[in-house]
Amino acid sequence: MFEEANRDIAAGIAQSHRRKRELRLETAVRAIDALLFQLEELNLQGVDRVPSALRERASLILEGVPVPADDAEREALRLRYRVVPLMDVLFLAQEMLFRARDPERAHDLDEDALVS
Repeated sequence: MFEEANRDIAAGIAQSHRRKRELRLETAVRAIDALLFQLEELNLQGVDRVPSALRERASLILEGVPVPADDAEREALRLRYRVVPLMDVLFLAQEMLFRARDPERAHDLDEDALVS
């Protein structure tokens, strides 16, 4: 009886942790979407440099991305100061978040997809 209760409690805790993790990943993806929208607006206006406030937001978002095991991807996640390269970094970060949410997701990033 106690063993069954302990198993139920452990299962409930594990489920709660999974839901919290999923929520964190979804929140990060939405934050990236919002930032990408702002960067696209700047790009359409011909602005080349990322304003400091947006760089700070991008930095905070990138800190929450699960650290990739691959050195090339880790280097590719560096904060950029130009609009288009930062957008590329954020798309890569978003892809990493999708992979964290679904490990079975294709891992077909070719070298051109990594920001240099």
